[in-house]
Amino acid sequence: MGKRRKKNYYKGPDITEKYNFFENQKIITKISDYDDNGVGRGYYEDEVPILVFNSIIGEKLEIEITKIFPEKIIGRISNILISSEKRIKSNCDFFGNCTGCQWLHIEYDHQLELKKLIVKNNLEKNNLFVDEIIEKTISSDRKFYYRNHGRFTVRKNKDLEELGFVNFLSRKWTSVDHCKIMSQNINDKLKLLKNTLSGKTQVSIRGSDSSTSFLIQPKFETDLFESGQKYYQEKIFDNYYQVASPSFFQVNISQVEKIFNYLLDQAIFSENQIVIDAYCGVGTFTCLIAPYVKKIYGIEESASAIIDANINSNKFNNIYYIQGKTEDVLLDVVDEIDILLLDPPRIGCDDLVIQKINKINPRKILLISCSPENFAIDMSKLSSIGYKIQKIIPFDMFPQTHHVEVVGILELSHE
Repeated sequence: MGKRRKKNYYKGPDITEKYNFFENQKIITKISDYDDNGVGRGYYEDEVPILVFNSIIGEKLEIEITKIFPEKIIGRISNILISSEKRIKSNCDFFGNCTGCQWLHIEYDHQLELKKLIVKNNLEKNNLFVDEIIEKTISSDRKFYYRNHGRFTVRKNKDLEELGFVNFLSRKWTSVDHCKIMSQNINDKLKLLKNTLSGKTQVSIRGSDSSTSFLIQPKFETDLFESGQKYYQEKIFDNYYQVASPSFFQVNISQVEKIFNYLLDQAIFSENQIVIDAYCGVGTFTCLIAPYVKKIYGIEESASAIIDANINSNKFNNIYYIQGKTEDVLLDVVDEIDILLLDPPRIGCDDLVIQKINKINPRKILLISCSPENFAIDMSKLSSIGYKIQKIIPFDMFPQTHHVEVVGILELSHE
């Protein structure tokens, strides 16, 4: 969700200087793992990390050095000496220059295996050895054209401003006129925006393939298309959601539906339950859960999201919203809570939230996160206050990338 972790800048020793590396130098390396951005990593003399985009664990590569840092070097493949059996041909013209999709060259089934491994490794870093209850990653029906939100950087290419993305390894900008993971609605808007970008530096497009609604920010001074909308409309099952420009919303609708269907299949909800949906955003899960329970409270800090949530919930009479930070208002709910749904920002739950949970003692907790690292930290904290982990389910919300959504189901232990 909204808030992101601050970048960590390297402050350690210069481990590359003594090797006298130089750009365009060719060296041979074997890829042994992936870094935190899903990029293949080998090592020089078992010391210096070598990051190589478009590589796979186990491959032996001849690479050409493109960038040298005190703590690592960046290289591009000049020759694949031993290729992985998991390698496939990327079907994107921009792959490599654009780094938005890190795993277009990896078979999809193997992507799912890698994502489960990411979840498992992060849990074990937090002393949670629960491999037997981590399920296989649930695949996305849409492998491409699934994202309903894209942010594009505008740069001048020759004499004309164009949309594109910044490569996170080289920091070079790449012009794109099509994106394999953006919705068809967004790709249609990319064509409309061509030749209208003068004076713009960033463009945000939201576009639903379910409702056909869209939003383009900032406003363009043209009659060729609508822009500057305050919100757009998204659809999940039979529910329509108004989503304001600054509000968070899940990017892969079909996977949201799979997550909720999974929870229904597990018989999580019942008609006499009282539920809290913390970090509820525009009421996405709040509205989905409402028909199955007695009462549900939605807690959300963002004022714009609360406005959207109230509009999105107008057909329900058992939803109550509270505006504020979860750590500040969780204790305002005086009912005995059966289920607490936590869907925090990427940075995870504040320690104060865990302390408040320990006071209200909901019978069951559902934790949803797009950060396996912080998911594992939060699961560890919840385990420390008496919750037993029942299931952990990775969902592939972000095909062709290293990102993964994780759902954890915990119950209050009576031991």
